[in-house]
Amino acid sequence: MVVRLLFPLRYGGRQAPKEGNVRFMAILAAAGCLMAGGAAAAAENALDLLDAPVPYTGHFYVSSPAGTFSGTVWHQPGRERREWATAGGSQAVLLDRTADAAYLLQPAGKWYVGIGLHAAAGLAGGLDKLNVDRRRLGETTMDGMRVTRYRVTAAGKFDGEAWFSRDGIPIKVAGTLTEPDGRKAQVETGLTQVTVGRTDPAMLTLPAGYFGMDLRSVPAAKLNQTVAGLKPLLEGHH
Repeated sequence: MVVRLLFPLRYGGRQAPKEGNVRFMAILAAAGCLMAGGAAAAAENALDLLDAPVPYTGHFYVSSPAGTFSGTVWHQPGRERREWATAGGSQAVLLDRTADAAYLLQPAGKWYVGIGLHAAAGLAGGLDKLNVDRRRLGETTMDGMRVTRYRVTAAGKFDGEAWFSRDGIPIKVAGTLTEPDGRKAQVETGLTQVTVGRTDPAMLTLPAGYFGMDLRSVPAAKLNQTVAGLKPLLEGHH
């Protein structure tokens, strides 16, 4: 989700998307996590809508002009972890709303970087200030689940559609993202093989024995530079 691109990662043998594409991934993920459950609603803050109201696990994917990556998601209200494979090993993002924290994890190296969740939202193009409008379009079946389809718009930054399960889980979001410079990109994110129910608590807590840095006091404007400077130290700690 949000903190995937604090510094360039690698996946599928290619360098991961940088600043502009990271922003759209974060905004798209926010649009895809809307907790719609009924008829049209007034504009709502995207960061307040990140929590699905039920615990679940599943597979996720994100597709854009830069390519496609996919992995596994574990979610419970207030916390979420997304993990995916790269050429250098797995990467993961752990979000904890109650602690206002977002962690970038490197399981192979057993290190992490922690930042404030609102700072991460700032890196994602002002996600914490983004308002979203939704309008119900109808119902259908997707990946074996009954879902409701919505028209979704977000402050001139995203225009598309979203599908939600009856439990309020975002199953798919697809549409056009507009970058601050006016460039447009077709983007899509979704979930498959979703299982609703208790999630392993160990997957949603910071692992013991990891070496890490807590940067929650660092201003959002300085995070990219700070994390990039720390990367050699973190990778060489063991």
